[in-house]
Amino acid sequence: MVERGMVRKGLLTGISTNVLVLGLVSLLTDISSEMIYPILPLFLTGIGATGAIIGLIEGAAETTSSLLKVVSGRLSDRLGKRKPFLTSGYGLSTLAKPLLFLATSYWHVFAVRVTERTGKGLRSAPRDALIADSTPKEHIGKAYGLHKAMDSTGAVIGPLLVLPVLLAAATVTTDTYRLVFLIATIPAALAVMVLFLFVKEPPMRAPRATGRMLKDARRLGRRFWALTLVVLVFFAGEISYSFFVLQSQAQGMSTITTILLYALFNVIFVIVSLPSGVLSDRIGRRPVLIISFALFALTSFVMVSATSLLLLALGFVLCGVYKGTSEGAFKAFVIDIVPKDLRGTALGVYHTAVGLVMLPGGLIAGLLWDIAGAWGTFGYGIAMSLIALVLLVLLTRRAGATRFRPGVPGSPGP
Repeated sequence: MVERGMVRKGLLTGISTNVLVLGLVSLLTDISSEMIYPILPLFLTGIGATGAIIGLIEGAAETTSSLLKVVSGRLSDRLGKRKPFLTSGYGLSTLAKPLLFLATSYWHVFAVRVTERTGKGLRSAPRDALIADSTPKEHIGKAYGLHKAMDSTGAVIGPLLVLPVLLAAATVTTDTYRLVFLIATIPAALAVMVLFLFVKEPPMRAPRATGRMLKDARRLGRRFWALTLVVLVFFAGEISYSFFVLQSQAQGMSTITTILLYALFNVIFVIVSLPSGVLSDRIGRRPVLIISFALFALTSFVMVSATSLLLLALGFVLCGVYKGTSEGAFKAFVIDIVPKDLRGTALGVYHTAVGLVMLPGGLIAGLLWDIAGAWGTFGYGIAMSLIALVLLVLLTRRAGATRFRPGVPGSPGP
């Protein structure tokens, strides 16, 4: 059984109260985070950090987050509880953010960022498992798509809220950024409050995971590990937004234009996420991911060829479509092929795999940018996405093809 409070009709059919509330929590949290992230490099530069220090801070923060995701996911399976990990994770991140106001050196920022990302590591896999626990199987793609759409809406709103503060300042200084850090704490605190009051722990519909990790790793199955290999290859070649920014500036676009292109990317991301999740429920995860991989290769080709604002805008739009089609389908694919009592473990492995390969992948992309420019970096993205596409076709032939008849819960399609 899924929880009470399920939407019965309309576009949100099969979406539970838990999923809607978790979407709101992510929206508020992303508003907070996206108020901070665009200005944090500027703040660090203002207090004496070099580019290498900034890279070290972000790399250490994201690696910490990645390593914790598999641990928190595994523990949530063993305990049979998800909400304590969400409450502690979102709470820790919220407590860390106002400490940026007090930071006077980049080592203070280093400590705050690692603490804040520790919170993300604690919450991510259990949250995604809770979404699956609260959703009928035939609507899991839709649930992940809706959650990602709401999360990305926060990424659109957050930077826009910073603009009035910056415009109101006669001169933008590090103290201006400190004020933004304090304001950004408000939506984060609201997110924790909403989570604590309204998210309910659904009854576990499967026994708790009680086996040893090695035994449970075998229970995850060959299809899961084949998908994990595809994930490692693809995300090692996913080009970060930083290189989209560099390409925009290399083509003579202003900072304002580049920010607007980023906003365009996020708007498209929001629009595409929910319909793509529904599509993956109807035709299967594998076809949607095949389309997504091909879209990323096309995105990289357009970006490397972009010599005008129109082509740059097309590249950012295609990137938004790619992101909207891929993220929910990946998570739903994982849920489709693993035992119910190992959902947190599997999602933790997925998140950790993504996080760990993005660091070396980013370094490779950066070196290629220095050596060969945009052709090197985006060419690398094209090659890795096509390799991942071939692996997806060859290694997951029997997985991710389950379809469901609308209105008939749990029934396979023709």
